Amino acid sequence: MGKNLDTMKKFLAQFQSGDWEGACENYVAEDFECHEPPGLPQEGVFRGRDASMQVSNIYHGIWDVSIDDQQYWEAEDAGIVFSRYVITWTSKETGKSITQPISEMNYFKDGKIAKMEVFHFNPIGLLGTLSD
Repeated sequence: MGKNLDTMKKFLAQFQSGDWEGACENYVAEDFECHEPPGLPQEGVFRGRDASMQVSNIYHGIWDVSIDDQQYWEAEDAGIVFSRYVITWTSKETGKSITQPISEMNYFKDGKIAKMEVFHFNPIGLLGTLSD
């Protein structure tokens, strides 16, 4: 396992355990960018070490989230870790759920996560959980 992949796994383990602040402090670059897809409540580019917390606060306020599967691949020479998750999203308001894959391109700089680009397989279906 390469250094960046090890960093990514440590970040996710700490973040998913609920220690969002510690994970970001330990593994995320100060000038980090998180790119979320358009059309979703968490759309846009979030900047700064706490960007992952900003995004998570948005979607955790709307959905209960369960990560059912996680996979990772590393292009060590390029400084990239590709991650794929199967996530179940359940609307807190309607109770409707969708299970879909989410992919991320994670770019590293100086041993820290510098940029994350997030891709939802079915953003329309995710939005569909919000209406009756």
